[in-house]
Amino acid sequence: MSDLEKILWTSASTILGGVILFVIGQLLSKFLIEPIQELRKAIGEVRFNLAYYAPIIHTPISRDKERSDKVYDAIMRNSCDLLTKADAIPFYRFLPQKFVLPIKNIDRAAVDLRGLTTYLHETGETAASHIEEVNRRVKSIERQLQLRPLE
Repeated sequence: MSDLEKILWTSASTILGGVILFVIGQLLSKFLIEPIQELRKAIGEVRFNLAYYAPIIHTPISRDKERSDKVYDAIMRNSCDLLTKADAIPFYRFLPQKFVLPIKNIDRAAVDLRGLTTYLHETGETAASHIEEVNRRVKSIERQLQLRPLE
């Protein structure tokens, strides 16, 4: 093999290796890193809505139909977002827990979010009797998603 052929083979294999590495990096980014980031954003949205709508969630006297409808829609959207974003991550169950929360935590938080919505339109004595259940569900959501509790 002549020196020219060696140079051509070396440069061709270097270019091919670079292209393969680039493609693998893009696949990891599109199918793993970006979906994990989207799930983290969805968890952040849960935190935002629990904090932003806390007066309506925790104080039945501040509820009216319009406000309760807004909170209901936001919380239901959060529940669905958690499930769909987690499902978009391939091999979620096999990823280390330092990168993602356990799938059972995501599922449980989604259930608690949906459960929380059942109390949002209550007012008066009915709402007062369920305030402990509302607080329990909020605490469970925070625990499952590893959020700092609101004080």
